[in-house]
Formats: sequence, structure tokens, C-alpha cells
Amino acid sequence: MVLSLPRGARLASFADGCRAAALDFVNRVSLRADKAALADWLRGAYRTHVVSLGSARPTRVEASGVLPATLERVLSNARGEILRELERARDPIEGVAFGYSALAAGSLYRCRDADGREGWIPVALPRMRLVDRVLSLVAADQLLRSDDYETALFECSRCGALVFDAGRIEGRTCQAHVTDVRELMAGAPRRALAG
Repeated sequence: MVLSLPRGARLASFADGCRAAALDFVNRVSLRADKAALADWLRGAYRTHVVSLGSARPTRVEASGVLPATLERVLSNARGEILRELERARDPIEGVAFGYSALAAGSLYRCRDADGREGWIPVALPRMRLVDRVLSLVAADQLLRSDDYETALFECSRCGALVFDAGRIEGRTCQAHVTDVRELMAGAPRRALAG
């Protein structure tokens, strides 16, 4: 079965959105034990990039239904598992297995955009684990652009954020910290002369 992307969506921009949603979870949502941030992510960035299958209606969890310590543990465990799987996705050999594992699990379907280009769309299944929801976004992107995972994905040495930027992979600093490093380097000689 081949699904159509939403009207007007192009495969490359859709994959960009899947990547951005997954990075948003890893770099922001998973680091905060904030129920509202998680709910907003699920209703916004995640829902925008998946197709829902099954007739299960969403369960509404009341604000008092999840203890902050439990949410923190769930998000921390999810982040750890996602980071391990991203390492797998970066490997030229294991990356193939990563993408096809998502296909075998049924969390991805083939899709086609308005221009006829084919790719992958994440599928939201009833009772799907949070980790699998994020990894389905990653797999949709990784199957289309595995080279990016092998050559451009790194963790910023300053803030720990995951970043795609082939031009900065050597220095391992994200855009936000490149400026900091340059300022430190530019200021170093002045400080030495002043002392």
C-alpha cells in the first residue's frame, strides 16, 4: 500500500519536518518533565508528520494522572533509548537494519508526494510506545537520507544537543556555540596581553 502525503506536501520538506520533530523531542521535550510540553509535541509536531491507523480513540490523561517523577523517568528512559538507536542509525551497516526494523514493525508506510516521489511516512498505531513514535519519525527521514546520519549528525560538545551539520561535525559545536568559541579565541590574545 502506498499512501499519499498531505495535499501540497513535498517529500523533502516532509522528511525535514520528521527530522525537526524528532530533534525537538530529543533536544527539548525529553529534557523537561513537563506534561504540557509533551502533550503539545504529541498534538503538534508529531501528529503533523504521521498517519493514524486503527480505530482506537486517544486516551485523555488528566494533569494529575501522571506523577512528575514518573514522567521524568519515562522521558529520560525514552531519550536514552532514542540516542542509542540514533547511534545505530549513524552506522553504515546497522543503519540499514535500523530503517528496515521500523518497516517490519509497521511504524512506516510507503508514501508518494504530489510530484510522484516516493518515500516513507510514520504511522501512529494504537498503544504505541513513545520511543517508537519518535523513532518512526527518525526512520522516515533516515531511509530517505541515510548519508546525513552517517556524515552530519553529532552531539554538541558544549550543550549536548543533537545537530545535523556536516560543516561543524569536526569541531562538534552547534551553531549557538560556534560564536562562543570564536569569541573565546578572539579574546584570548587580548587577555594574555592584558595580564
